[in-house]
Amino acid sequence: MARKSSKRKSAGQGRPFDYEALGLVLLGVGIFLLAMLLPVLPTGELGRGFRRLVVGRIGAGAYLLPWPPLLVGGLFLMRRTLPTWPRVIGGYAVAGAGLWLLVMLMVPGSSGSWGQALRTLVTGATGWLAYLAALLVVSVGLELIFAWPPTSLARRALRWLLETAQTLWHRAAKTRRELRTRAAFYADVALVRRELRQLGDDLVVLSELYTSSAELSRWQKALGELSGRLEHPKPATLHEAQQSVSAWQRAVGEFTDRAAAELSAQIEAEEDAPEAFERWAQAIGAGLEPPIDEPVRIARPLDDVRKTLLLDLTALTEAHRQLRRERELARSALQDATPRRLSDALSAHQERLSVYHQLGEGRAGLDQDAALLRPWRELSAEFLYLTETYTSSDEIRDYGSSLAGELRDQGRALLAEIDPWRERLARAVARAKKPAAGQVETLEGGLPDPPEADGTDPADIDPVDTESSPAAAVHGPDEDAGEDVDANADEDADKDAGAAPLPEPSDPPEAGWQPELRAEHAPEKALEPPEVGGISIRIPSTELLDDPPQRSNLAAQADEVRARETKINETLESFRLQGRVVASVRGPSVTRVELEPAPGEKISRYANLSDDLALALAVGGVRIEAPIPGKSVIGLEVPNAIRDLVPFREAAESYSFKRSKARLPLILGKSIDGEMIVGDLAGMPHLLIAGSTGAGKSVAVNTLIGSLLFRFLPTELRLLMIDPKMVELTPFDGVPHLLRPVVTAPDEASGVLLGAVAHMERRYKMMRKLGVKTLDQYNRKAKTLDMAELPFLVIVVDELADLMMTSPKEVEGAVMRLAQMARATGMHLVLATQRPSVDILTNSIKVNIPARMAFAVSSGHDSRTILNSLGAESLTGMGDMLFYQPGRSKPVRLQGPYISEEEILQLTEFLCRQYFDDDFVEAYGSDFDPVPTDDSAASGLIDWDDDKLRDAAELVVNEGQASVSRLQRRLSVGHARAGKLMDSLEAMAIVGGYQGSKPRDVLVAAEDLPDIFGS
Repeated sequence: MARKSSKRKSAGQGRPFDYEALGLVLLGVGIFLLAMLLPVLPTGELGRGFRRLVVGRIGAGAYLLPWPPLLVGGLFLMRRTLPTWPRVIGGYAVAGAGLWLLVMLMVPGSSGSWGQALRTLVTGATGWLAYLAALLVVSVGLELIFAWPPTSLARRALRWLLETAQTLWHRAAKTRRELRTRAAFYADVALVRRELRQLGDDLVVLSELYTSSAELSRWQKALGELSGRLEHPKPATLHEAQQSVSAWQRAVGEFTDRAAAELSAQIEAEEDAPEAFERWAQAIGAGLEPPIDEPVRIARPLDDVRKTLLLDLTALTEAHRQLRRERELARSALQDATPRRLSDALSAHQERLSVYHQLGEGRAGLDQDAALLRPWRELSAEFLYLTETYTSSDEIRDYGSSLAGELRDQGRALLAEIDPWRERLARAVARAKKPAAGQVETLEGGLPDPPEADGTDPADIDPVDTESSPAAAVHGPDEDAGEDVDANADEDADKDAGAAPLPEPSDPPEAGWQPELRAEHAPEKALEPPEVGGISIRIPSTELLDDPPQRSNLAAQADEVRARETKINETLESFRLQGRVVASVRGPSVTRVELEPAPGEKISRYANLSDDLALALAVGGVRIEAPIPGKSVIGLEVPNAIRDLVPFREAAESYSFKRSKARLPLILGKSIDGEMIVGDLAGMPHLLIAGSTGAGKSVAVNTLIGSLLFRFLPTELRLLMIDPKMVELTPFDGVPHLLRPVVTAPDEASGVLLGAVAHMERRYKMMRKLGVKTLDQYNRKAKTLDMAELPFLVIVVDELADLMMTSPKEVEGAVMRLAQMARATGMHLVLATQRPSVDILTNSIKVNIPARMAFAVSSGHDSRTILNSLGAESLTGMGDMLFYQPGRSKPVRLQGPYISEEEILQLTEFLCRQYFDDDFVEAYGSDFDPVPTDDSAASGLIDWDDDKLRDAAELVVNEGQASVSRLQRRLSVGHARAGKLMDSLEAMAIVGGYQGSKPRDVLVAAEDLPDIFGS
């Protein structure tokens, strides 16, 4: 039994493995899987379910499953057994898994639901490293299949990548070196070519200027030959060209410097004595300044000729100043001249010489016409005397009409033809004389002396009687013979001036005698009011102001400017900035140096050097304006060592102010360019002035008020002043332009501002009734309807901060209402404050007052509060300001004029003596009264406790008429108190009742006052 079992065992061990059966099974499994995966085969519900199960889970990876059993089963059936088939099958599985991972990463929709879930997990954790992991899995599978060492494919790929990157890097570096060398070479060639072109252009310019220079022609030829050799450049040719260009640049520079020095000397010699022109202009202006205002028909056309000559003088003066300014700029530009600048400077020099020639011709013509105008003045005064002497002579009146018409038609061309007109006048006078006792008298000295036909002596004619006066006989009510003269004003002016009567015709005047004119028709000296007594309203003369001081040494100022230009250039070079100074303009307080930056330099580098430049120039601060509007240069504003004072008289007599077409002209100040800047308050339409204490704010307010006082009568413009500090505006108290005395109490000021709002609303109602939109339209329509015109109203507040602290809501509300709506009614605000903080200058106030005037402040924060930009912290004080108005790109720097306290006193003394019938205050003065705090002001009751009651009674009795505005000015009381005094006088039967715009009648005499008040 044991032997049989051992035989069976040995027989079993020797039987070979049946690979054919296994191959058949594997082949069947592979065919089954392939049939299940191919939808074209009819596998029924089993196949569809299998595909949904397998393909839906792993996607395209399912198509890798049938191939291993098919290949291995086929080999087993063909008895080709591979000993390494397990390793190959494992490698295939690993490589397939890697391929499935790549498909999952690159085409997520083809990897099934498992692949999409796995991709979200893998990419969220590793990112792009998942691609490297999938490639690594594929490489491991291939290594198993081909029996390669592990990671051999990864190492080979990495080594190949490193070698390829190194090779590419070396090639790129070599290429860069070659390109850099070639680019540097050609860049040097291009630079030399550009310098050659620049030299060629400079030589062309110089050749045009100096056509006889053989050296310039030789240089041009040599440059052309070298430019030809650079068409195919070589290093040796480039080196030669660089050396030649340097030598030619030095030579051209030296040539240009010599030519610039010669041209600078010619520019300096354009005018030998520039001060002589100014002295001539002042002398001619003084001769033309007195107006021709005799009440005769020929006076107005003669005065128009005089004004034309003044305009020509102003044009000549401005042209001369412009030429001087251009000369200074041209000389500054020639300090660092180039051929192009040299050519431009030479052309400008020739143009200036032509203009100087034209100025000389204009000066000679103006001299001649001014000399010819003097005898015409004498003829006008003589004609006035004759018209008053021979009032019944139609021929003399016709002579005046004919001469006035010729003067209007021919103007200054008629000045040279005075002799025929004198002869014609002499003949008219000879025929107008009546013979006495059968004798015919002749004209001696060109003046008549016989009695009139009716036996009336001309000396007995009352020159005040407007119905029979010669002025009325000559003009008539509708003739264009000058402005209407009020009878009462003439009478007062005659009484005040003490005009002497005309000489009697029985005493023949000596040859060359000129009649003494009445005060209101005499030249400028006769127009001066008496030192004491009341006068009628008139525009004050600038003679009330102090004379301008002598000018500083111009040569020393020019040396100072040149020294600063040199210091600025040295400072820029120390900071390696290639900019250079091209021009400089000296203003009253600062000098603006114009700096041209080098191409490619950032402006911010220059703007950051303000402190360094101030240190180098030894000044307090340098303001940098980058760039200057309208120019491609940077402006450096350096304070002057010696500040030039701008007198208010110079500003008031300037052409900009006298000929300004602004509706409400304000003298703002003198710019750096020397131009007097005049603003228009009607166009601003309100002005905000702010700055620290002592910076010039109050002086600026005084100059603005003075500007209006020198242009408007009280009937044309009224002022409402609020001065909580009680010292700045009180000198103007009593001028006839004031609606009420200067308000100094802050609690009363808020009520006055609210009253101004009420008056504004009243004006709107009046304008709506006439169907107009502006004050000018209202006044034009009111004039045609014989209604009272409304004056402009300017409200000046010297310290807004005190009002805002006392009554912030009322003041801010009133200022906002006025700022928003008052422009159309002719009411304008001028607000000043020394506290430019956000609680004073609120956003509501700043939005409605866009025009700003900023003086020196302590910090940039305050500057932003005023101007919404920096700059005011760099100002030097003493009237140095920045003015901004909508429409300007940047604030403009100005030096405000200076008006002294003595000048203000002289001006106010002159104005306080003026009087007129103030119908406006009579009708609307109560609008500006603050709300009374008690009821003691009941109308119709006599206030015996008022110490001004008897003074008011004596005043109205002595003057013979009474009005509230008259009491207000003469007694220096407010409108409300003046009204109560008038009510008391009416209750005492001293004055009559209210008569509208007419003064009240006085019912008692001076001797009756002791009976009323007691002795």
